[in-house]
Amino acid sequence: MMGALGISTMAYGGTDDSLEKEKQAPNIVLILADDLGYGDLSCYGATKIQTPVLDQMASEGMLFTNAYVCSSLSSPSRYGILTGSYPWRTRLEYGVLNSYEKPLIEPEQTTIASLLKRHGYYTACVGKWHLGLNWALNDKAPEDPEKNVFNSAKDNLQIYIDFSKPVKGGPIERGFDYFFGMSGSNNMQPWVYIENDHVLQPPSEYQKPYDFIAENVTRAPDWDMKTVNQVITRKAVEVINNHFANNKNQSLFLYLPTSAIHRPCLPTFTKGKSQAGLRGDIVVELDWTVNEVIKALKANGAYENTLLIFTSDNGPRPGDPALWINRYKNEGYEEYQEYFGNYKPEYINEKGNAIWKSGWLTYDHRASGIFRGFKQDPWEGGLCVPFIVHWPGKVKSATVNNHLICAGDIFATFADLIGDQLKENEGEDSYSFLSNILDVKAPQVRKTATLASGSSGALIMIQDGWKYIEPAKPGRWPETYYPDSPGDKVPRLFNLNEDPSESINLYDKMPDKAAELVKIIDYVRMNTKSESNKMIGNE
Repeated sequence: MMGALGISTMAYGGTDDSLEKEKQAPNIVLILADDLGYGDLSCYGATKIQTPVLDQMASEGMLFTNAYVCSSLSSPSRYGILTGSYPWRTRLEYGVLNSYEKPLIEPEQTTIASLLKRHGYYTACVGKWHLGLNWALNDKAPEDPEKNVFNSAKDNLQIYIDFSKPVKGGPIERGFDYFFGMSGSNNMQPWVYIENDHVLQPPSEYQKPYDFIAENVTRAPDWDMKTVNQVITRKAVEVINNHFANNKNQSLFLYLPTSAIHRPCLPTFTKGKSQAGLRGDIVVELDWTVNEVIKALKANGAYENTLLIFTSDNGPRPGDPALWINRYKNEGYEEYQEYFGNYKPEYINEKGNAIWKSGWLTYDHRASGIFRGFKQDPWEGGLCVPFIVHWPGKVKSATVNNHLICAGDIFATFADLIGDQLKENEGEDSYSFLSNILDVKAPQVRKTATLASGSSGALIMIQDGWKYIEPAKPGRWPETYYPDSPGDKVPRLFNLNEDPSESINLYDKMPDKAAELVKIIDYVRMNTKSESNKMIGNE
């Protein structure tokens, strides 16, 4: 199991305890931020938000500049990370799973957790799931619950749910030994905490309305919208402490999908700590989360033998929704800060809902950095995300890696790390970049990436700095940050090396190049495990 890195023959030297640690596979901690953009961290160029902990993690490890997610929205992106398979191969062609939708990961499908578990790891998931669950219905459930409950996006469907029954099909049935967290985003019902497969407290108390939250809804008594990420962070620390107190000879895999920085952004102890509004203040809280995890690992003597990866599920929102900032001001919410009034809304879309029509306050912070686009878009801002790897003694400090990787490659990388020969149906679209993190000069493994626009489902091909975006099917999500552009209706071709902001569509000028990328998309659609340097070009 340790052959891939020769871990059993290496030692820090000295004590029996240190030698024992070297006989173990490394602990693995994967922190997945929610809606964090390429430009949100100071180590990626942010000036209005300071993230000293993540900056230090990058300075002591490796920072990737060309890391992509499988899709620019939550559920499909998370599916790709946990299974190593493209989410566009599933039933979820676009959008995200609804509050009570059934599991997207199949019961027998291998996940990162079940992969590591079969190699002796203790596996824990703490945080946001958003990959579907099997909720039990009560006697109030309507006819055709598949349509009217499980596949419905309506509010207050919780009146049909029996919260006393086990919640099946979740993390502990997808390879995790332990789960604590929430079923979806912090703006999605039900607002309850789940431990393993049981709801701790059912929704019964009034939930004050915040950004994106419906009026006249209820939450669990132990749910405080302002401290959800703090609760998740402290539970993650508890898992680390308990594990090493009781099972110090067993390697730990902790998957920590935070609730930060998904809307609503309601900072408490970090309020006013950024110059980028409520959203920026929650980025500062996210930095605190990483620090708490690192402190716990160090306190338990586990930090030196831990592979720590930090990334995001997709790109960001541009900023705070102006509609709700105005409401916070007019109704005396404590979230409002005086400097907010110095900025005017941007990215206004008169064709969208009330929030889109009011636009976004960015405070002159560029959440996507130099890129165009945001969460849900096919643009770089929706798909290219921060990605930092830290592993003492293995990953060289202060390295920048420009190789193309995809978050779905984490699956094959972990398999490579532990010496697992994946089966044909495991990690179908995943390629190990272990060689790249151990040696920044190692050749790029992945040749292309076939990604998806979260809002439309349009497929995207990236190869050697070229990017093709296919036209989307009609009738998909109508919201866009660019209402005057042709959007997903026309094919697009960009040279990212010369035009990283995707401002010049070269499709009409270079049809042969576009056709070349379309051909690859068609090939990958029909063939899994077909995007490494060894495969593309030999089909």
